[in-house]
Amino acid sequence: MVALAVVFAFSVGLGVATLAIPLLALGAGYGAATVGFLVATAAAAQFLTRLALPVLLGRFPDRTLIALSSMLMLVGFGLLVVNVALPVFVLAQVLQGAARAIFWTSSQTHAIRGVSRPVQRLVDVNVAGSAGTLIGPVLAGSLASLGLQVAMSAAVVGAAMAVMGTPLMRRLPPFDRQLSGGSMSLLRRDGVDVACWASAAGGVWWSMVGSYIPVILVNSDLGPAAIGWLITASETAGTVALLSLRNVATRWVPTAVRIGAFGALTALAAVAVAALLMIGPTFGTTDPAPPIVVYAVLLVLGGAASGTVTTMAPAMATLMAEPDEQGDALSLSGTFRAGALFGAPATVGGLLSVMALIPALLLVAAAAGGPGLVIGRRRRR
Repeated sequence: MVALAVVFAFSVGLGVATLAIPLLALGAGYGAATVGFLVATAAAAQFLTRLALPVLLGRFPDRTLIALSSMLMLVGFGLLVVNVALPVFVLAQVLQGAARAIFWTSSQTHAIRGVSRPVQRLVDVNVAGSAGTLIGPVLAGSLASLGLQVAMSAAVVGAAMAVMGTPLMRRLPPFDRQLSGGSMSLLRRDGVDVACWASAAGGVWWSMVGSYIPVILVNSDLGPAAIGWLITASETAGTVALLSLRNVATRWVPTAVRIGAFGALTALAAVAVAALLMIGPTFGTTDPAPPIVVYAVLLVLGGAASGTVTTMAPAMATLMAEPDEQGDALSLSGTFRAGALFGAPATVGGLLSVMALIPALLLVAAAAGGPGLVIGRRRRR
């Protein structure tokens, strides 16, 4: 319960910052391009930090890493409370990205060690995290009326609560990396490659929800409130999917992973197709926008599918690993997800120089789904 409380506190702080940092940047006079750069900076920092996680998990207890990541976020958010200069924003985003990478992997390894049902423990961690990230933006929006620095202070409090809770968590030894075959060996293992691909597929979905899907919704004449509710519905569907799979039998995990990954990418393609059919490939037409219910159904389905992958893919990776390889397995799965969170929006952005948004989304969805048709099947021949 202490570990879940720490996850919740960290997630509330993160959820507050998700809304407060862009608003703080805009309020300080920075443009949309700068806000996008700051988001990309955090994503890049998260991806690069994940590459070092196997080494960190082999040298430090996961409880220590959880405390370190919470402290990094505390410092980053605290800087923004007192200073909004661009270098401070960049430093805060680097610290936030590193903190997210370390926290989520180390909290997952802490949850599954020494338990017979890792899926249940991963579901509990992710549900606690989802609850925090859903509450955080609402809290930030409420406090923003008192001042954006006040809202950022709430993020600082969340990080501080996580720091204070970590000494009460179980102390577990670091992973023995001499008993692990390493990341590349794991990636060649049956099931781990599928789990990593699925993690990337889930990352593609959530990266689009946070970037280009809102662009489609805006150009479909949906207002900010409607878009906010649609995204909240998608995130809620992911949490519901997690809860429904808490007691799933181990033998069904690989099936759930494949269905979830393909489901998320299919939903992404369907959002693009719906916009293509109703408003044209370049948004310039006067045709009526698709009804909100179409987008609602697709976003709920995509959120549920991606929510399934969020827990089932890391669980699948750990089920294929030995006890001292579980840290490497979770790090590997998380690295693929972080790479997709960073790489997918960048890829779409690059494609926009040669094609419209809707074809670009379809191409990215197809490219992300392609490997899933091949990996994991060659061994059955």
